[in-house]
Amino acid sequence: MAYSLSDSFCTKFNISKPFLPYYPGQQFTIVSHDPPEPTKGSCALNIHTARERESKHPPERCILHSPLPGSVGTTTVYLKILEPVRLGDNHSAQIAKVQVDRVIPHESNSPPVNTPLIAKFYDPLYFDHEQDDADPFLCVDRDYSHEATAYKALSVLQGSTIPIYYGSYSMELPAEATIRSVRLILMEFIPGSSMQQLKPSDFSQLDRQVIMKAVVDAESLVYTHNVKDRDIHPRNILVLTTVTATYDRRVVLVDFGRAELGRSPHPEDPETEARYLPGVPISPLLRWNVAWWRHRQAPFSEWFDWDWQSWLEHNYGPIDSSSMGYMIKIWLPSWLTRPLPPPPTGGGSYSDDSDECSDDSDEYSE
Repeated sequence: MAYSLSDSFCTKFNISKPFLPYYPGQQFTIVSHDPPEPTKGSCALNIHTARERESKHPPERCILHSPLPGSVGTTTVYLKILEPVRLGDNHSAQIAKVQVDRVIPHESNSPPVNTPLIAKFYDPLYFDHEQDDADPFLCVDRDYSHEATAYKALSVLQGSTIPIYYGSYSMELPAEATIRSVRLILMEFIPGSSMQQLKPSDFSQLDRQVIMKAVVDAESLVYTHNVKDRDIHPRNILVLTTVTATYDRRVVLVDFGRAELGRSPHPEDPETEARYLPGVPISPLLRWNVAWWRHRQAPFSEWFDWDWQSWLEHNYGPIDSSSMGYMIKIWLPSWLTRPLPPPPTGGGSYSDDSDECSDDSDEYSE
């Protein structure tokens, strides 16, 4: 449901949020932190948190809603912000280019010193507290726990398909006569721009085809390692500059805050998960089939002006029903590919009340 919104909550309480602590030159001391298990369930407000939002100022709410605990480690990192990537109020996370000055104790897997990295701060205070239905505290808990878990699960892809991951951390910030904890992760700095920042018209069709194939291959590789990227979008795909791009690293996927481990709707159930062939590569002919337009290709529609399915079959071969029969049943179910029936006669609009949309294919819910 949608909850009615007041005027700006900061204005309502005649108090501004504290000054944004993320700016070039700012230094932080952070401590290694093992995240909790990935959260489950919705990040939406409920009736109680909706009422709380109407009666309490965001800084006060941050004191009431500490991040999920996890466990604090023994490594201390001293870092400073070099420049903004995405800093400011009303963001789901604060992202900055940073430099690590010192690590105690320094180990083989410690983040490199005096090297530009990316820090992603999951700070609920500077989340959009007026975003309809969203609970900032549930959202940052989800994003942190899911993203940190996904990076560890995809360790073999770090440095190629995804950034090198340098771990998860926690830090403390002052807050109204007390302190509050903020979680963060450190990762490789990728010299490139997101597809959302780029203009497709600046690229030839051949170059765009190369980029789109790299996107399909990267997402498919992540899925092969049993991680579902539920936010595959141009804003989360970095295109490397010509100088830094290599044959096997043209694009890099980022932002796994909504990623999930496993393939099935219930990965905690081994029998259900086994039906989805964990670890087996699934052809893009099925998972990137034009039938999945709304879930896959739609966000990239400005990047291609060719027939998608023909291009897909040219790159990955035609669908072979004899050898791919079981995979087709799971990843390209019949309810998805058959045409809709004609609308009812005598006026009115068509409404598909078929329960076949409850098919347990994980793709339908993406």
